[in-house]
Parts: sequence; C-alpha cells; structure tokens
Amino acid sequence: MINTKCIKVFAISILAFFIFTQSKSEVKVAFVEMDKIIRESLVGKDLIKKLDEADTKNQKFFTEKQKKLKLKKDKISSQKNILSKEEYEKNVIAINKEYELFKNEGNKKINSLKSKRNTAMKKIFDELNPILSEYSNKNELTFIMDQKNIIIGQTDLNITSEIIKILNLKIKKISMN
Repeated sequence: MINTKCIKVFAISILAFFIFTQSKSEVKVAFVEMDKIIRESLVGKDLIKKLDEADTKNQKFFTEKQKKLKLKKDKISSQKNILSKEEYEKNVIAINKEYELFKNEGNKKINSLKSKRNTAMKKIFDELNPILSEYSNKNELTFIMDQKNIIIGQTDLNITSEIIKILNLKIKKISMN
C-alpha cells in the first residue's frame, strides 16, 4: 500500500511539474553576421578604407626606410677594408642602432594602427548594441546571436541585412582617433 501510494504521489508530482513548468511564452531567436555587418555597412566600409590607407602608408614608410638602411649597410660593408677597424666597428654599431630604432618605430606604428582599429570597432559596436537591443524589443526576440556560434539555422532568422540598413541610417563614417 505504501508503495502504490508513493507511486501515485510521485506520478502526480511529475505530471504537475510538467504541466506547471511548461512555458507560456515562445522563445524567439534571430542571428546576425557581425563580419558581414562590418564589411557591408557604410561605417564598416569607411573603417576598412581608412585602415587600408593607413596600412599602405605604413608599408610605404617601411619599404623606403628599409631600402635606406640597406644602402647604408652595403656602403659600410664596402668600406670594411678602407676604414680603420675602430671606425668600421663604430659605423656597424651606428647602423645596428638605426635598425633597432627602425624596428621599434615599426612596432609603434603597427601597435598604433591596431589600437586605432580597436577603438573604431568599439565605437561601431557601441552604436550597434542599442540598435540590436531596440530591434529585439520591437520584434519581441529572446536572443540575437552571432552566426559564428550557429551550426545550422533557418535563413529567415538571419536579420543581418535589416540591421545593416538601420546602422547605415544611424552612422555612415567613423574617425580613427
């Protein structure tokens, strides 16, 4: 008797649990392609263009500076037998210092560009977050996920193009300072 009573109580408890914990609201999910937003939005295109220009400028600087240093090095090497040993070593030390300064300056330029890129991306995401939040509230979405984290999903859940349109209306250009 105790067993059947326990079984009845257990069965009723399980049934009640499933009935009362059933969600009355529907979970609505959408996803966006963050990379596509950056590539195709006006502000993203502007940022990519500015980064490419800065990178090209840096590459030109590096190439010219490297050529000059190579010419100096070759000149010193060609004078090895002409100069005194002390004078030659002094020139070698000087060119090595110039190479070190060049390397440090190059690292500073690269780090500066990375920093500017990160700051600009943060500004874009700071503009994008309220847009996503407002879109989520307006369309009663429970989640908006980045497509990178989704293995498979319905294409009609992709709201990337809608978000790009809204972002384009809100911001078109961005400064990298």
